[in-house]
Amino acid sequence: MIFKGAKVISPENDLNGIYDIRTSDGLIMDIAPEIRAKEETIDLNGKIIVPAFVEMHCHLREPGFEDKETIDTGVESAIAGGYAAICPMANTMPVNDNTEILKYIKNKNGKIGVYPICAVTKNLTSKELTDFYGLKAFGAIAFSNDGKPIEDMEVLKEALKKAQDKDVLIISHAEDSLKSPYDNGSEYEAVKRELEAVKETDGRLHFAHISTRESLELIAEAKEDGWNVTCETAPHYFTFSKDDIVNNEARFKMNPPLRSKDDVKAVTNGLIEDVIDVIATDHAPHTFAEKTMPFDKAPMGITGFETAFSLAYTKLVKTGYMTLAHLVKKMSVNPAKILNLHNFGHIRQAFPAYFAVIDPDYEWVVDPEKFKTKCKISPYTGMKLQGKVIKTVIKDKIYDN
Repeated sequence: MIFKGAKVISPENDLNGIYDIRTSDGLIMDIAPEIRAKEETIDLNGKIIVPAFVEMHCHLREPGFEDKETIDTGVESAIAGGYAAICPMANTMPVNDNTEILKYIKNKNGKIGVYPICAVTKNLTSKELTDFYGLKAFGAIAFSNDGKPIEDMEVLKEALKKAQDKDVLIISHAEDSLKSPYDNGSEYEAVKRELEAVKETDGRLHFAHISTRESLELIAEAKEDGWNVTCETAPHYFTFSKDDIVNNEARFKMNPPLRSKDDVKAVTNGLIEDVIDVIATDHAPHTFAEKTMPFDKAPMGITGFETAFSLAYTKLVKTGYMTLAHLVKKMSVNPAKILNLHNFGHIRQAFPAYFAVIDPDYEWVVDPEKFKTKCKISPYTGMKLQGKVIKTVIKDKIYDN
C-alpha cells in the first residue's frame, strides 16, 4: 500500500514535508518524496499524516461497568480519534490489581495496543502496595490509583521507592479529599505534598489531569530544580472554564472540575511552554441516564477520544498558540516516551505502521449520537471544530473515521 502525497509530520525523527509512505505486512517499508511502484495507492494530497496518538489516561469501564463502556466500544472510539495505543486506568470492578484482571483487559481486543495501568495499592485503598514486579511482567504499563488519591505520604514514598527499584511509572491523582474539589487547593495542595515525597525519595512521578495555575507553578519549579516529574492535562481544561457550564448540566461535570478563566490561560501557557508534557483525554464514559441527572448527583467524567485532536487543533493550532508538530509531541511523542512504548510516537522506516491521517480543512459540528463510544452525551455538543482524523492506520488495517 502506498499513501501518496500527504504532508508527513513526525517530530521525533525530523520529518516535516511532502512524502509518500509505502507499507507492507504492517510495517513502514519506505518514506520518500516520491515512490513509484505497482501497488494499491491512496491519494492523500492536501492531507497530513502524523504518528498515531498515544492515550495514557482513559477509562474503559470493563470489567464491572459494561453499561457505561466496554473494552470493544472504547477501542472503536479510540480508533475513531486517531489512537493506536491506549492505557486504561485500574478503577474497574474488580479493581485491576492482579494478573487475572490485567490479562483479561490486555487481551480482550487486539485491534490496537491496550496497555493497562494497574492499581498502586490493592483495591485502591491506599494501604498495601500491589506486586509491581509481577504485574509489570504480565504487561502493566504503569501504576495509578486514579480516581482515588493516595493521601498517606508514607505509602506514596514507599511506592516511589519500589517503583525506582522495578523501573515503573507511578501516575498521581493529586487531590486533597478534605477540601472541596471546586477549591483549587484540593489539587495544588496535594501536588505540593507529593512533590515533597518525590524530593525525599528522588523518585519519578507523573501527574494526571492538571487543571490549576498553582499546580503548574509548583510543577514548573520542580522541573527547573531537576526533579523527575511530568504531567498531563485534558482538552476540557483548555477549552472550557466554569463560566461555560450551561444550566448546571452534568455533561460538564468531571474531576478535577472546570476551573476559572485564569486557570484556562495557565493551562494553555503550560502547554505552550512545555510545563505540561502530554494532552490526555481522561475518557470517562457514563450512561446517558447518569449524565442527565442533577449536577450534584451525577458521576464525574466525560468522553474524550473522538474530540481530543479536533479540540486541540482548533483551540491551540488554529489560534497560533502552537504548531501542529508541537501538538503531535503532546499527543503522541511524549506519552510514548514517558511510557517507554518504543514502536509509537514516530513514523519511521522498518517500524510498525501506526499513523493518523488528518484533514486540516475539515469542519464539523460535534454530534454525540455519531460517537463510537457508548456514551452519547458530551459538553462539546454543537461545537464547531476544524481538523479531523479521517483515517487511522494500525499496521495493515486502515480505518475510515
